[in-house]
Amino acid sequence: MGSGVSDRLDVLDEPAPAAWSTTEDRAPVEQRVRLYLNALGVQDSQETEVLVRRVIERVEFRATLGQLGEPLEVAIEETHRLLDRWLVAELGLESDPDQISAARAAVLGGHVPGWTRRWAGLSEDSLTESIRAVRFQAVPEHAPLTMEPNPIRLCCHRLVRRLAARVLRWLGIRGRHHASAEVQA
Repeated sequence: MGSGVSDRLDVLDEPAPAAWSTTEDRAPVEQRVRLYLNALGVQDSQETEVLVRRVIERVEFRATLGQLGEPLEVAIEETHRLLDRWLVAELGLESDPDQISAARAAVLGGHVPGWTRRWAGLSEDSLTESIRAVRFQAVPEHAPLTMEPNPIRLCCHRLVRRLAARVLRWLGIRGRHHASAEVQA
């Protein structure tokens, strides 16, 4: 009964795939993550190192699970996940995509000073009020529309009926049933 659980945990002991097994493979990914974090606004080297370490740990974890794929793409995905998880925890959100997007826009837009230090875990000062004060809204606003049902009219079905009526007329076979079918079509 419990063998399924232990089978799933055994993958954690398996070695990482060859594409991620050497430090030469990690160095370019780490460098690209540093550049990416810099583009996101992380300027301090101490903050960068903390965040790069966290991202690389997540990439290594996915490699042990056999879910690595392209290491650089996974590293960028994990950077975004790390940012979104921090925003959810910092603001106490319920994974509302609009609120997460608004919070992400606030911090990445440079409207909240010191957010990178807090994201890296190097500051104890809460930024919840600062992030919420920016109040970005999702654009465009939600405008759900109702759709009227549209009956499906198959063109070939009507075509076959018309063609059959013409063939019967050409052959000289006319009946009330066939004539009515042509009128309805």
